[in-house]
Amino acid sequence: MGKIAILINKAMQEKVYNEKYINRLSRQGELTVYDKDDFADMGYVIDFVKDSEVIITSWGTPSLSKEILDVCPDLKAVLHAAGSVKPIISDELLKRKIRMTSSAIALGEGVAETALAFAISACKGFYNLGKDTANGLWGENKAIVKDFYDITVGVISGGFVGRHMVKLLKNFHVDILMYDPTLSEEYIENLGAKKVELEKLLVDSDVISIHSPSIPATDNMLNKDNLCLIKDGAVLINTARGTVINEIDLIEELKKDRFFACIDVTNPEPPDVNNELRYMENVIMTPHIAGAVNNGCKRIALHICEEMERLINGEKMKTEINPEDLSKLA
Repeated sequence: MGKIAILINKAMQEKVYNEKYINRLSRQGELTVYDKDDFADMGYVIDFVKDSEVIITSWGTPSLSKEILDVCPDLKAVLHAAGSVKPIISDELLKRKIRMTSSAIALGEGVAETALAFAISACKGFYNLGKDTANGLWGENKAIVKDFYDITVGVISGGFVGRHMVKLLKNFHVDILMYDPTLSEEYIENLGAKKVELEKLLVDSDVISIHSPSIPATDNMLNKDNLCLIKDGAVLINTARGTVINEIDLIEELKKDRFFACIDVTNPEPPDVNNELRYMENVIMTPHIAGAVNNGCKRIALHICEEMERLINGEKMKTEINPEDLSKLA
């Protein structure tokens, strides 16, 4: 491989990469690393990427415009060290049919693992029993405990995160349901789950884990018309996006104290200091930590290295994006 340009600002480089992964990439071609804090000097950016065969992008990287692409006539691929590729996509990039990959799968692994942690800890009653012990109680409320065994877990959406969630759940003795109108019954069965409609998933599941992308089709997907279907004693987990749930409707349903909610995302973020979700006894709220935060960001660097190696070996990249699917992606 010829020139590989890491077009990522210095702060994000420090977050995503370390010496181990920089060295691994440098073995794949002529690696050049961007050395500025921002992209204000577009002339400098264009000179930096000139003649690149691969451009590695991330959060904050500018859209790959015609001016950038014109100086990279042999550009083979864009490897995006972040989730959504939409911020770096231009009409010109799509027009030239340059291969793209994202790191959503690397982020998704951490999200699914966090959702599983929420599921087990909420079922076992860690959050409320922890408060009990802090208040001088001990085992008086053990009756709220539900072991993560012989229960039904509903997974909403079968994207990267949802698929990894199913993979993790297959290590437990639980029944797995999945709602995803874009996937076939056979595909979902091959994952290890049963395809159902959203309403049935809400009615039957002891744990509901949301992994939907934030797109117009999923806005307020959970609202007063279906939140009421969630069974008493269930656990609702949202590590996806705040827009998927109508927050006002969720708060009203949670006031009935019928189920427990684990909320990692809100709309907007951060939530107002007076947002009732912050203070409800049947809610645990975390500040959008389900994805990669600190050392977990290095998953992204590993993924980029692996995708680079697949590209060089003439293989299909694991998370290669079909431009026709962009409307379905976050």
